[in-house]
Amino acid sequence: MADWTLAALVVQIHAILRDEILCVDSGFSADSNLVEAGLDSLAVTQLLLAIEERTGVWVDEALLTPENLKTSATLASLVHEQLRSA
Repeated sequence: MADWTLAALVVQIHAILRDEILCVDSGFSADSNLVEAGLDSLAVTQLLLAIEERTGVWVDEALLTPENLKTSATLASLVHEQLRSA
């Protein structure tokens, strides 16, 4: 398991969302609202699989609250905490 920093996770999760999951324009940032950008339940499933593939950690769906899924940055914070406690 890589030693992920929070900053690296923000970049990685944002890239996954931007490049693989959501159809967004160049204004999409790590602080953009994910639901407004089109994140739905299917996209969340794809996102969780991609995060697990890249980081080695599975995020429990019970932790996917609206607050944790607000932005790429908030989701990265959740993943970072999961990695630290693993």
